[in-house]
Amino acid sequence: MKITKAIIMILVATMLSSCMTTKTSMNRYKETPGQTYKYSKGKQCYLFWGLVPIGRPSVATPVGEPCQVRTSFRLFDAICSSITGGIFSMQTIKVVAKRTATNQDSFKKGDIVSYEFFGKYAKGTIDSIIDNEKCIVKTEDGKLKKMKFENLSK
Repeated sequence: MKITKAIIMILVATMLSSCMTTKTSMNRYKETPGQTYKYSKGKQCYLFWGLVPIGRPSVATPVGEPCQVRTSFRLFDAICSSITGGIFSMQTIKVVAKRTATNQDSFKKGDIVSYEFFGKYAKGTIDSIIDNEKCIVKTEDGKLKKMKFENLSK
């Protein structure tokens, strides 16, 4: 009876992981005042209880801007890991950046910017500025898109 209880406890302990989170700050993220926004997001998958990584996530970080990389084990990640007994697991990676007044005001007509579009990064040129929050971006294929400055980076 004691062995059965011990086996059940070991199985429950290995199948239920905690909601672990790691935060790595870059370019004085904590000291910089400003509005935070999600820059990019991705998933890192593993086999055999996290021993073998599967591929590499394509999560971009802003160049020269303060940002924080957050790696977490979310509810959906825990459910996938529990269903497979840990043989397949994943972590969510999220890059959060700060939009400061100086870098938000630095956008001007003609600047080449990058943005996320359906999970992939694309480039375009600022065609016109609407107000302090929005502008019109001419994409690489010649289309005009209304975008917020918080979704753009140089």
